[in-house]
Amino acid sequence: MNIRNIKKLISLMLVALIIAGILVSCGEKNSGNADGDNNNAANAEDNKDGNQDGDGDADNADNSGKKTEERIDPDLPDSDFGGYTFTFLTHEYEGADWSGPLPLEIIAEESSDEPIIDAVYKRNLKIKEKYNIDIKMIPNANEQSALKKAVTSGDSLYDVAIMFNNNVPPIVTGDYLTNVANLTYVDLDKPWWDPAVNAMSIDHKNYLLAGDLIILDNEATNVLLFNKDLMKTLGIDLPYDLVKEGKWTFDVMNDMIKDTAFDLNGDGLMTAYEDRWGFATYNDTFHALLVSGGGALAVKDANDIPYMDFTSEKNLAVLDKVMNLLYNPEYVLNAQAPPKGGVGDLTKGDVIHIQGFEEDRILFMWTRMRFIEYFRGMESNFGIIPLPKYDELQDRYYSVVNPYTGALLGVPKSADDLERVSVILEALSAESRYTLQPAYYDVVLQRKFTRDEESGEMLDIIFNSRVYDIGSVYAFGDAFIGFINLAAKNDRNIVSYYEKKIGAMEKQINKVVDIFQSMD
Repeated sequence: MNIRNIKKLISLMLVALIIAGILVSCGEKNSGNADGDNNNAANAEDNKDGNQDGDGDADNADNSGKKTEERIDPDLPDSDFGGYTFTFLTHEYEGADWSGPLPLEIIAEESSDEPIIDAVYKRNLKIKEKYNIDIKMIPNANEQSALKKAVTSGDSLYDVAIMFNNNVPPIVTGDYLTNVANLTYVDLDKPWWDPAVNAMSIDHKNYLLAGDLIILDNEATNVLLFNKDLMKTLGIDLPYDLVKEGKWTFDVMNDMIKDTAFDLNGDGLMTAYEDRWGFATYNDTFHALLVSGGGALAVKDANDIPYMDFTSEKNLAVLDKVMNLLYNPEYVLNAQAPPKGGVGDLTKGDVIHIQGFEEDRILFMWTRMRFIEYFRGMESNFGIIPLPKYDELQDRYYSVVNPYTGALLGVPKSADDLERVSVILEALSAESRYTLQPAYYDVVLQRKFTRDEESGEMLDIIFNSRVYDIGSVYAFGDAFIGFINLAAKNDRNIVSYYEKKIGAMEKQINKVVDIFQSMD
């Protein structure tokens, strides 16, 4: 800074001090309170589900369009753990919609230009220095088996396990995890923990955690993509305002998609590879829309005991609209039940709905956040929004976490010092809120679909509306797979399916409940 600029800065500071003195002498001490109150209200709204970004020091948070919040420090003792190696057991999976086999959010060897890697490195460095520890990750293609073996043999190698959601039920019911209530310094009231995971408790006992320490829960969240360029061509207004006004509903979406489909090749038929579609789906979309409409496969009673609920009067009304939205082969393309041809090799990116979306022949597409990576090279612009509500009276959006690709945390029963585990886990989670999560937003917002002002707000809405359906994760009596397979056949016989399978579902629920009630 040159001398002229320094003098100018000093002059401005003196003026500011003089003005401040005048205001104080006049007794006008509340000049900033209105703005402060508004900011506090906004922060309270943002924090209600605990998945917002960091403080005002995080440039990524400002660039994302997200509101900043005052930093909260965890209430933890000043501890020195003498060089202890804190070890995560993690998955190792090379799957269809994953760009790499290992989680990105646990270990980083050095600083990097890649935002997530750099955030992990800085977070870990701070916690390692503060508590005199090292942090290690041991990936395993069968994390379920590795965890069972460690606990059974009394091996305290793992302090925390990160498990895919569909691997969770036998781990919990096998009594391999520690009750979260026994983790002294894990404060579930803090915003870095996701309260949606409470849906996974039974008999008021919870063995699972999720929150800002991981990003796989974000990546597994169900969303809708829409093709902006196709909307412009068709003269359709972008749905952002509808979402923000609470007017994004099944009926509104249905009107959009049915008016979009078109027989492009003029053969009188709607064919998967050649024509234009209003909506591309998977079988999983059937369940995702049930939840977005306020329903669930299973809910819990006042005693925290689950029961199957998808044939309640409310849920049948939701499912009727869901089926009206999905079960029309004239404008909806189910990638798992295409009108002709095969789905193709997902790893090569030639699945019919991917191809159609890239070629501006599909208006909306259901997917999960992780899957969006496939469209980084897409020429056309696209956007992201939550799945629709049942109607405008529904008080909020619901974005379910996919039971296969999401991940949850647990502390193995063989961990030998639960106080140490809880201190480090809380510290890492708190710091992740102000490092990892803003970096994740930064990465997502650099993807092609988010090149507009509304994107940050849409992500806030989606992640703040995240929910878990215990009926899909535990899949009582194979409820989940049987339920979503109805979509492959456009089968409306929901009650018949329920009556046929309810015996097996209730038998498994009773077995799981008995196990929970016997555990500490």
